[in-house]
Amino acid sequence: MTQVLLAVDFEYDLILFELLSDIDDVTIVARPADEVELLAHCRTGSAEVVIIGRYFPGLDAEVVAAVSAAGAKVLGFGDDGEVLAGLGITAWVGTDADADEVATALDDLRASTVVPPRPSAPPGPVGGQGMTVTVWGTGSSPGRTLTAVNLADEAARLGRRSVIVDADTVSGMVAATLGLTEESSHLASLCRAQTDRSGHLDAHAVPHAVVSQDLHVITGLTKPERWPEIRASVLETVLRRLVKIYDLVVVDVSDRIDPDDEMADPFYDRHCATRAALEAADVVLVLAAGEPIGLQRLVKLLSTPRAEELREKMRLVITKMRAGAVGSPPEARVREVLDRFVRVTPDYVLSDDRVTADAAMLAGRTLHEQNPRSVLCQEIAAMAEDLLPGRRRSRRSGGGRRRRSVPEQGSGRRGGSVTVQGRRD
Repeated sequence: MTQVLLAVDFEYDLILFELLSDIDDVTIVARPADEVELLAHCRTGSAEVVIIGRYFPGLDAEVVAAVSAAGAKVLGFGDDGEVLAGLGITAWVGTDADADEVATALDDLRASTVVPPRPSAPPGPVGGQGMTVTVWGTGSSPGRTLTAVNLADEAARLGRRSVIVDADTVSGMVAATLGLTEESSHLASLCRAQTDRSGHLDAHAVPHAVVSQDLHVITGLTKPERWPEIRASVLETVLRRLVKIYDLVVVDVSDRIDPDDEMADPFYDRHCATRAALEAADVVLVLAAGEPIGLQRLVKLLSTPRAEELREKMRLVITKMRAGAVGSPPEARVREVLDRFVRVTPDYVLSDDRVTADAAMLAGRTLHEQNPRSVLCQEIAAMAEDLLPGRRRSRRSGGGRRRRSVPEQGSGRRGGSVTVQGRRD
């Protein structure tokens, strides 16, 4: 008796169910509604074969690989063999197949030997040649977007090919910060393309805005209510592929991480994108404003289990540092508070240069474009140089222990106009 999971789109579900019912020695174990249910059934080992349709909700190459890894064999159902092959499905039947054809395909599949698919790229380090930096932090607007944008800009000025990914599903502001007028969501388009096809992703296939030769932007959601389009599993795959194209992938996320509703499905809540970006990151920058409320929120954040999970790749960044908020000298006062309550010291401290930051925001420029001699600009440049692979790193343990950075001025000014590449969403 062959145990079968039927995972096809709604249009063919009933047709294929009736067809399989006419085949001897075939039992339909379940008809999952999406990839989450499908993988849950596969992990129980309850099925030998999974029949998958091209338009099954949530289907992508990662799902097919996970099904195979669970020990089930996959039979594709559809008329586009090239697309199915791109998903990693090596055997399939057409939508016009009768019971005999399906039975023959199942027999052949059961008798076949599973051969691992040929990798799409040569063996190499996990995560590719680049690195992913996710900019997270507390509430009270510590300057996540400002830091993410200018960190990528300074990395580009150091000759590193960089991209900013706006994965903030609450209030994405990267496009507004850089003065981009494009009204499409590059990230939504990229996630949709990743779901629809699994072909090799290169720089020309990535929808993005071009700020300079080495600085690209993947704009976020045009409306916050579009958050269901950014699924965690797909976003993780997108980030893993981007890091093979770019030297540095900077991801700007919301400060929120847990579901708004405690009873919500954890795989489909609004803040799953934040968790996915944190999971995919090589370095997580945790930002907090250098003021009483910001520091209090940072102390609470560092005491959570989620922060403990990220401890090894966490770097603490105190922003908007000024004596008027915490006393003089401000950096010493902040270090004293953090050492007293959470036994850590910040890795980076960024000054409160509101004049330059406001002028840059108003003009849609980066800090370096607005004022390359700004103290804040030089501090972010030093942070970029310290974080980039191949550069001399400061001696410290993960999660914020010791900071030693010497501000250096970024080099070169960017010229040219802003252009946009990629299809409209």
